[in-house]
Amino acid sequence: MELVLISDGQLSLDSPVRKLPFFLPARLIEMDKVSPDTVAEGKIAVIELLGSSDAGLTALKTAWDSIAEIPVICLVSQKNRREVIQAAALGKTEIIERDAPFPLLLKRVNALIGRDILEALPRKTPASTTAAYKKSNIFLESLCLSTVEGAKIRINLMNESAEDMLGALKQDGLSCWMNAVETHHSATYCHSLQVAGLAGMLAKHLGWSEDDCKEVIAGGLVHDIGKMRIPLTILDKAGKLTTEERAIVDKHPQFGRDILKTRLEVSPNIKRMAIQHHEFVDGSGYPNRLKGDQLIPQVRLITICDIFAALTEERPYRQSVPARTALEMMKNMGPKLDQKIVAKLADMLFGRAFGAVTREAPAA
Repeated sequence: MELVLISDGQLSLDSPVRKLPFFLPARLIEMDKVSPDTVAEGKIAVIELLGSSDAGLTALKTAWDSIAEIPVICLVSQKNRREVIQAAALGKTEIIERDAPFPLLLKRVNALIGRDILEALPRKTPASTTAAYKKSNIFLESLCLSTVEGAKIRINLMNESAEDMLGALKQDGLSCWMNAVETHHSATYCHSLQVAGLAGMLAKHLGWSEDDCKEVIAGGLVHDIGKMRIPLTILDKAGKLTTEERAIVDKHPQFGRDILKTRLEVSPNIKRMAIQHHEFVDGSGYPNRLKGDQLIPQVRLITICDIFAALTEERPYRQSVPARTALEMMKNMGPKLDQKIVAKLADMLFGRAFGAVTREAPAA
């Protein structure tokens, strides 16, 4: 757990604290429930003072030693003298204006955590893969920000990320990329990065143009944008999802459609990949039971890469399956998938050595 979010009762709909769990693992705790057990493993505490009662604050002060050893941020309105006095009375806190731009709060939280995603990369990760990995993560965070803030998606950054990723895949190989992204702390980010890498390399293996390869990489990065409306408490849940939680997760294509429908800066094909990647060729998928020629090649390819990545990823509640087993499972899905693309994926991964098949000879 990264963040301990503390409030007195239900959070206001306007509180920026509601947005933080979209970016970092977090636990929401009521003031009178703060204790060494509930705060355990937290790296930062963010306290929302809006609407806090005297009883809640008294309980928090009583348990203050539970969080006094970690950085504490209090969100206040400078216009509300009571909140400012309350924050000062707690001591050892950093005060941030509640109405300040959310990216400033997020930047400060990240700085206090002090985590560098590049530190976890395997030793001797090539420079091109490292640079592409860093830029792709910057884009994914900006994508999440654009979703929660209602801002435009940074298309130039998306295109640069796709171009850098394709270059890294060509130069260093798919296995190098997958080894890098598997170190990511977020299962959601890791999955998008894996799907993007697989999609770009598979499109290249199919002989698609450079532009088409970059488009499916961008589609892989964006395809799960709808999940950004699902709390991380569900997305990164350590155990198996309940029926109700699974139903919420399964709505992410519709959430993606809602997010993207007014985003004129996003191309129609990338929107299709985000909305249709759970559709099947035989019409048995969701959300709209599209089939056959209604599904463009880019969507068919992203669907296959999405399934393969999901099957081979390690999850807290289940073990991953070997790549050969995943391909066999996908072959057994028959008419649900474009089996010609499935066969090409198998050929790409096992037709020759896994690393060599993705690596181009350096230019003379």
